[in-house]
Amino acid sequence: MSEISSVASFRRVTPAIVASSRLAMANNVPDAAKGDVAVLLKQAAPILGIDGTTYHVMDILLGLSRPEDWKGSGRPIVAVSNAKLAEYTMRSERTVIRCIRRLVEAGIAAYRDSSTGRRFVYRDTRGGIIAGYGIDFTPARVRFAEIKEKVEAYRARLAAETEARRDVSRLARAIEDLCNAFPDDAEDWRNQLQEAELTAKNVFDRAESYRALYADALERSDARQEGNEVSAEGDIDVMATYRTLESLTESKNEPPSSKEPRYFPERSRAAQLAFKKKPEPNASGLREKSTRPLSENIQTQVLGSVSIGLVQSACPEAQSMIGARFDTWSALGRSGEMLRRMIGLSEGGWMDGQRRVGAYAAAAILATVLEKSLRDPEQISKPGGYFRAMVDRATEGKLNLERSLFGLVEGKYQGLGVSPKPASLSDARVTAVT
Repeated sequence: MSEISSVASFRRVTPAIVASSRLAMANNVPDAAKGDVAVLLKQAAPILGIDGTTYHVMDILLGLSRPEDWKGSGRPIVAVSNAKLAEYTMRSERTVIRCIRRLVEAGIAAYRDSSTGRRFVYRDTRGGIIAGYGIDFTPARVRFAEIKEKVEAYRARLAAETEARRDVSRLARAIEDLCNAFPDDAEDWRNQLQEAELTAKNVFDRAESYRALYADALERSDARQEGNEVSAEGDIDVMATYRTLESLTESKNEPPSSKEPRYFPERSRAAQLAFKKKPEPNASGLREKSTRPLSENIQTQVLGSVSIGLVQSACPEAQSMIGARFDTWSALGRSGEMLRRMIGLSEGGWMDGQRRVGAYAAAAILATVLEKSLRDPEQISKPGGYFRAMVDRATEGKLNLERSLFGLVEGKYQGLGVSPKPASLSDARVTAVT
């Protein structure tokens, strides 16, 4: 039991606590900058199961550690009482105790208890630790490379899942188009599609089944189309029209007439059905205006005076945490899955937000929530609920996202001791995103 001698006898020891204690007593610990470890642990929070108050406690403990303790033979030990942590987080001491236990069992911290249970650190004149008891983050130093690999694998898996979801959505629409074009095979293809949906274990299996089904449907539709072309040869008695180069030149120079309709050869039955379902003109001879989806109207209202440059400038910590840059709206939209996991938002809540306010507006709101929670965890104790509240305000027309983003920009410059340039703020106002 010499490996766990630093754990007090009053604690209920688990295998995870024993493993963390052994990591804390390792020799030849690799150097790691405090800032790099802090960013990495925040990125790995969804993998390690760290969220809510536990995330807040981890952030406070990392902030209280000294940078020099993360190098050489130093040990990043934080000596802060549970009562003080409870005061910082506005939670009970029992909650703080449970949060620290989760950090230890996650393998990024270890207990280093004194005989009396008190936490304190004695240092020499150079700042080195002579004796220290408290929460030891040496396991995070030891596992730095391992955790970094897990974060990279996690990001790669998220990217692959996103790509697979895109394939599922794209192929489902393509198969439905084929069903409309070839109604004789539609029932069979739809049954296969439903079977693939029920038997797939995950999104990767679903995407693979859709690819195989789409390839088979294309092959069958091409064969059927070739057969129809051969059997239809000579059946239609029409007069062939031969146009000379002169007639083509004359028709090219003639201005197009809005009264004479232009006809194109039908490429599929789907095109014929679409032409038949074309809306009829109303009594006044004008087509009825097609109303835009409600989510697009809300997205236009929310992002009417917000540019991607403003989002990028206002959310530097969020971009650093997920390892991405919000340089385009598409990049921001692709980062939505990682952003929602960082704040602990459920997949259903994320899909509902996209449906209600649009994909880009939901992603911009999500980035704003994550940035606020990173800068001041005490302000937002439940980021997922904060996101839903902002979505509700957007649907009611009461959300001013531009003001929130400008506030984050000003807060960033104030933290650096300078004031934002007026030109950079005025340049951020651009046209709406639809």
